[in-house]
Formats: sequence, structure tokens, C-alpha cells
Amino acid sequence: MTIVIVVAVAVVVGLIMFFAGTNKAKSDFEKTVGSAEKKSREIIDDALKAAEAKKKESLLEIKEESIRTKNELERETKERRAELQRYEKRVLSKEEAIEKRSEAIERREASFTTREEAMKQREAKVEELSKQRVQELE
Repeated sequence: MTIVIVVAVAVVVGLIMFFAGTNKAKSDFEKTVGSAEKKSREIIDDALKAAEAKKKESLLEIKEESIRTKNELERETKERRAELQRYEKRVLSKEEAIEKRSEAIERREASFTTREEAMKQREAKVEELSKQRVQELE
């Protein structure tokens, strides 16, 4: 009977050891899985943070490029406007010069017309006087 008790105790101790070992292995496995899940969450979180930082950096670069482009376009537009204003001033001054010349030519023409009429009148008088003298001389 002692052997049966010893065997029974040995079986009970074996079963206890088996369940304790199984629980320990299960606990270690769960810790390992939990640790792996925690690490994977940390990696994902770090990746998300890095992606967000990269996104912000890209957006900032895009905004800066947009501002540079806008400033460049505004500068070019300003230069072109200034150039157009210079051309416009040149054209206006040339138009004014042409108008002055035209007015001077018109005045000369009027003066020449007046002189021509005066000369025609003198010529008519001279011819009339000439006819009178010819008649007197005849």
C-alpha cells in the first residue's frame, strides 16, 4: 500500500509540476507576445509620427516654394509694368513731338497761303499798274 501512496503522490506531484510548467510556459509566451505587440505598436507609432513629420515638412516646403514662385511672378509683373510704362512714355513723347511738328507745318502752310494770296494781289496790282503805264505810254 505504501507503493500505491508513493505512486499516487508521485502522480499528483507530476501533475502539479506539469500544470505549473504549462502555466509558466503560457505566461512566458503571453509576456513574449505582449512584448512583441508592444514593440510593434511602438514601431507603428514611431512610423506614424515620422510620416506626420515628413508630411508637415513637405507641406512647409511646398508653401515656401509657392511663396517664392509668387514673389518671383510679382517681381516679373512689376518689371513688365515698369517697362510698359517706359514704352508708353516714349510713345506719348513721340506723339507730342509729331503733333508739334504737325502744328508747325500747318502754321507754315497757313503763312505760305497768306503770303501766296498777298503775292497774287501784288501781282494783280503790278499787272494792273503795268497795264496803266502801257496805256499811258501809248
